[in-house]
Amino acid sequence: MNPELSEQLLEELVKITSTLLGKHMDECVRSIFFNLTGPQFATVYYLYEHEAWGDVEDSNRQVPFESSHGSGELSNGWSRQDGTAKPQADDRRQMSDLTEHARKDLNAHQVEIRHALEATGKLALKGFDEQESRLLVGYLEQLIKSVES
Repeated sequence: MNPELSEQLLEELVKITSTLLGKHMDECVRSIFFNLTGPQFATVYYLYEHEAWGDVEDSNRQVPFESSHGSGELSNGWSRQDGTAKPQADDRRQMSDLTEHARKDLNAHQVEIRHALEATGKLALKGFDEQESRLLVGYLEQLIKSVES
């Protein structure tokens, strides 16, 4: 197969997959947080999960999403608009880009969030058997590592 054709096909398949799953996530998220899009929710939830695990060590970290989907566009009290992280009171090494309002809202809706994420995951794996699902997840993890480096 021609490498250019293969790369072009891969690019189109990634775009289509991202668009379709993004639309599904938008619908799920809008039913929980009417003022967030799917990509905005992904950014907020990424920050939320990394705060909870203590993975945030400095304010120079980068969120692995396009800037057009990043926290800079978030409003309504979700993320600090100036992009500065705020030290946590209990651990000054741990920084936060999320507002207290955002953390409380996310905590209050954990069950709904989990259902939305599971529904999107099930949709993505629909039609795959267990072995194919494991392979796909492995390939996606490998793709992410390749793109991050």
